Amino acid sequence: MEGEWYEECRKGEEETRQGEVQSTVKEAIVTEQRNEGQGVVPRTEDGCEGDRAGKENTESTQKKRELKQKEETESESTGQEEEVTQQMIEHEGIDDQQKSDPYAYTRREEFTSENFKIELRGLPRYYTVSHLKKLLNETLQLGAHKVKPAGHRRNWAYIAFRDEAARTHAMTVLQGYKWKKATFSVTTARPVEDPLVKLMGEKGEGDGNEGKQQDNELSIEERVTKSVTPYAHIPYEQQLEMKQKEALHILRKFGNELAHVNPEVARLIQWQKQRRRGQMCEVDPILPSPCTEGYRNKCEFTIGINPETEKATVGFRIASYKAGSMCVAPVSHLRHIPQCMKDVVMEFERFVQKSGLAPFSPLTHEGIWRQLTVRTSTTHSLLIIVLIHPQEMSEVEQAELKQSIVHHFTLGPGSQLGITSIYFKAYAQKERGESRQLDHLWGKQHLTESILKNTFRVSPDAFLQVNTAGAELLYERIGDLASLTPSSVLLDVCCGTGTIGVCLSKRCGKVCGVELVAEAAEDARHNARENGATNVKVWTGRAEEMLPHLLDQCRGFNTVAVVDPPRAGLNTSVVVGLRRCNELDRLVYVSCDPASAIKNFINLGRPESKQYRGAFFFPVRAIPVDLFPHTPHFELVILFERWQEEKWRRIMEGNPLPQDEEYFKRVPCLPETSKNVKKEVNDEDRNNKRTLEKEGALDNGDNDALCKKAKND
Repeated sequence: MEGEWYEECRKGEEETRQGEVQSTVKEAIVTEQRNEGQGVVPRTEDGCEGDRAGKENTESTQKKRELKQKEETESESTGQEEEVTQQMIEHEGIDDQQKSDPYAYTRREEFTSENFKIELRGLPRYYTVSHLKKLLNETLQLGAHKVKPAGHRRNWAYIAFRDEAARTHAMTVLQGYKWKKATFSVTTARPVEDPLVKLMGEKGEGDGNEGKQQDNELSIEERVTKSVTPYAHIPYEQQLEMKQKEALHILRKFGNELAHVNPEVARLIQWQKQRRRGQMCEVDPILPSPCTEGYRNKCEFTIGINPETEKATVGFRIASYKAGSMCVAPVSHLRHIPQCMKDVVMEFERFVQKSGLAPFSPLTHEGIWRQLTVRTSTTHSLLIIVLIHPQEMSEVEQAELKQSIVHHFTLGPGSQLGITSIYFKAYAQKERGESRQLDHLWGKQHLTESILKNTFRVSPDAFLQVNTAGAELLYERIGDLASLTPSSVLLDVCCGTGTIGVCLSKRCGKVCGVELVAEAAEDARHNARENGATNVKVWTGRAEEMLPHLLDQCRGFNTVAVVDPPRAGLNTSVVVGLRRCNELDRLVYVSCDPASAIKNFINLGRPESKQYRGAFFFPVRAIPVDLFPHTPHFELVILFERWQEEKWRRIMEGNPLPQDEEYFKRVPCLPETSKNVKKEVNDEDRNNKRTLEKEGALDNGDNDALCKKAKND
């Protein structure tokens, strides 16, 4: 409806403008004809007639010509831009049925597994999604496309397939199937509703993108700032305080849950909390980013429509599609994007607007332009990746589009930007697990980055910390926590392009890395060779599958693991494998989303069981590192050590082992009165303390005396 309204307004303004021009011209012609017919000569202000009257007629004719030329010029200059806008308006101007029907997407020609979904009930009380997937796809060979549990403590899940035949076969096999003392029942399930259309129906206003009422009063620039860099208006020192507080909150939650899951460490956790203001381990102050402005070396920009200008825009969405947004806002004002990246975005935006092709609409699945990825480096590499939806474009048309992109940024207006690599990708619908094969159009095939005096080759899709200066600080702290020696083996899990392993290779005897993405793994091998790190070896594959082989490389060595997983954390099988490695005594976990990684933290610290074999790990020290200024995000680095009962018992008694003296000196003494401490701990902490006292925990006064005596000695 918004598109239709805009179209009516645009047409109305155009008709009014044309009407005014035609009216002016018509009146001039009629007046001139009437005067000529009646023999009337126009009178000037000073009453002079004759020669001046002829001059007036000449000026009138010139004025008419100028008006006509101006109209033609305006039409030519805005023709291509209006064509793009008109295409987008047509895309947005979908019919009422499509706007109100949240299931309209299921009737498109494009594939969606939502059309072939079942509801599987009767699941056992305790199971994991990975075990369920293994049952469906390996044991029963059903070829499930998607598996989604209904939620916590719910005994059903939704499973989608690729076609009706697969769904029918699965329903036949699963009906009445017994698994873990549970019996399945199966029914067909309705597709999930389109979240944007659903919100449009609930709100009943525009395209459902307005969100909260207070956001409606903000400009599009203010809304995207609030969405992408919500801390941008806060002084940086205050940002660090907020992130430190969040890190402490997460660690306290971790401590509470671990004390509940593993009673063996409950006493130590309580002992630590009494001395560390409620924390279960040593926590360093957050490390600030060396660079706070324009620090990002990679951004993925959406190509869509700016609702304020109604023009094709390259920028960021103001909210997700699920949250009901398709609007794209400009990014030239955002503080975390470097200027060279902003220049590329602005130039590509002009290219899109002149192309005559509309941006892709996630609602109607019409339009061409999808996304622009820009990657930069401290060595002045500048790589772009253009993503489109090919629609009905032929191979010849796509080739022409590719050629126009290369020409624009190598010989045309974009040649001054200094782009070093251009990649292209056309895809209609991304399948789950499908790797995105890029088409190299021009320039270098990789970008080059320098970290801690090492040079790294990075593939277009390979992971690299987005804050290069912050990454150097992060890697140095990882090396310090790992306490590597020439006799150590560093196990680099999720190694990416090998930046951590190569940077720390001089501190240890051997580095064994594993990476899922083949291109990134090849980059890691290349980087090891180029930097002379002959003790680095990298394997390609899933960490959970490659871990047994990697652990064989560690037999007989003091092994330290560094894990830097994606935002979702490690697969449970990886955690199980790490715990089973008896040579592994220290583990450094690097998390970019600590709240989501708590499950991994807990599994590392669970008591030994049939599934989690091997002694558990206990957190010793945590360091927050800010790699994302002006946002709420930060990295949390935690050092875990294999549990040693004697070590911690003697520390609590004030008689640490010689190798633990340095750690013991950093343990704060118990306050003279525990009254203030009790106010700072939460209700769960108090309950834990009462339980420990009933079990005969050491008297606080005795602990304090032992602590002071040991430190004085």
